[in-house]
Amino acid sequence: MSIVIAILGAVAAAFWAFTHFVNAANEGREALRDAKGVVRRGKWNRRVDQRLIENLSDPREAAAILAFQIAQYDGAVTDRQREALVRDMSETFQTDAETADGLFAFARMAVGEINDAGNSARKILRPVVDVCTAAEKSDLVGLLERAAEVEGAPTEMQRRLIAEARRILLDA
Repeated sequence: MSIVIAILGAVAAAFWAFTHFVNAANEGREALRDAKGVVRRGKWNRRVDQRLIENLSDPREAAAILAFQIAQYDGAVTDRQREALVRDMSETFQTDAETADGLFAFARMAVGEINDAGNSARKILRPVVDVCTAAEKSDLVGLLERAAEVEGAPTEMQRRLIAEARRILLDA
């Protein structure tokens, strides 16, 4: 009888130890998942927290942002400025009006996010510097100059941003 009790005690102890180790392994696995989740969440937050200008790769988007900013230096962008910008972007980038309108909408959203594109001109123009030819860079400066002249003579802020873009693009 004592042998049976000893065997049952040993089986119960083995079962308890097995259950304890399985629970510990599950808790360890959950802790690993939590740690991976924290890392994944951190990477996602960094990606989400980046401003639109941090991820620019299309030179047309960069040009649209600066052209919109120049138009906005006068105050709110008027319908006349919007039409002129969309038309000029369509001609300069050789795209259809729908694509130019999309670039305008993107630029409005990006400028709204950063408040003043002039403070980030070098970062914004990075894709233009990397991809465009000297003639295309010159065309972009022309686009900016025309954007400044839609509502009259360029203001000091508009001239400053155009000069900065010219320096970044043409003197580089």
